[in-house]
Amino acid sequence: MKILVVGAGAVGGFVGGRLVGAGREVDFLVRAGRAAQLRERGLRIVDGAEVEAVDVSCVGAGSLAGPYGLILLSVKPAALSSVMDDIEPAVERDTAIVPFLNGMAHVDLLTGRFGDAILGGVLKVVTQLDPNGDIRQFAPGGQIQVGELDGAPSGRVTAVTTALSVPGFTVTAPANIVDAMWSKWVMIATIGAVTTLVRGPIGGAVAVRDGAGFAAGTLEEAASIAAAAGHPVGADELDGLRGLVTAEGSSTTSSLSRELVAGRETEVENVLGDLIDRAAALGLTVPRLEAAALTLRAHNARVSDARS
Repeated sequence: MKILVVGAGAVGGFVGGRLVGAGREVDFLVRAGRAAQLRERGLRIVDGAEVEAVDVSCVGAGSLAGPYGLILLSVKPAALSSVMDDIEPAVERDTAIVPFLNGMAHVDLLTGRFGDAILGGVLKVVTQLDPNGDIRQFAPGGQIQVGELDGAPSGRVTAVTTALSVPGFTVTAPANIVDAMWSKWVMIATIGAVTTLVRGPIGGAVAVRDGAGFAAGTLEEAASIAAAAGHPVGADELDGLRGLVTAEGSSTTSSLSRELVAGRETEVENVLGDLIDRAAALGLTVPRLEAAALTLRAHNARVSDARS
C-alpha cells in the first residue's frame, strides 16, 4: 500500500519516519522549505541522546501522482482547508484518508469534501517539533486506532491497520472509533487545561494544595461533555484517566502547555474552544476548561501581536 503522509511535523514526521524505517512505501507532502530541510538533513528523530536520520521521499502539492491507498493527515487546523485542495488529485476511488487531528471539528469538513474516503483515527504519541526541524520523542512508540465512522467492519480498515502495524506502535480497530476519538479528546483537553494553568507537568499541579482535586474536577468537566454528546467515557477508562491526571510526581505535559512555555502559538480552539462551545450548546458549565482557554487565547494574541 502506497502511503502519503501530509505534513512532516511532530506527528506526521514521527509516524511517517517509523513507517519508512519499517520498509513501507511513503511520500511526504510538505512545503518547499521543509522539503529542502529533509533532503539536506534527513527526517531526524531525537530520543534522548540518540538521533536517527531517515531518508524520505518528498512531494509538492503540484506534483502529486497516485494512486495512494492511504493518506495520513497530520496538519495544523488552520491549514486543513488548503490541504484538502492539495490532496484532491491523490484521492481515488479506493483511497482511505485517516486524519490524526485533535478534537472533532475536522470530521465534518473532511467528510463533506471526501465522503466515505474518511476513516476515524486516533493517535497517541508524545513528540515535539524542535525549531531546527528535529522531532523530539518523549515516550517510546505510540498507539493508533482506526475505524469506519459508522462503526461497520470493513476490509479497508484491516488493510490500513496492517499497513500501520510497525515496530513500536500498537494498532487496533475499536468497535466504535468515534467513541475512541471523544475519549482521546477528553484526555488531551484535561491534561492540556491543567498543565496550561500551572505552566508545568501534572506533578506540579498535584503537588500544591487542592491541585489533585482541581485536576480531577477538570476531567469531570471534559467527561461530562462527552457523555452529554452521546459518547461517554467508560468507567474503567475514566478511572484510568483520573489516575493519570492526579499522579504524584508525574512529568506528563501537553502540546498546549509546551507551546505556551516555548512562546509559540497553540491549538487552543481545536482542543478546548470547540469542546467549550459544545458544552454551552448542551447547557453545561465548564469553568476550569474556560479558564485554561482564556489563558491560551491571551497568549496567542500576544504571539500574533509580536509577529505583526
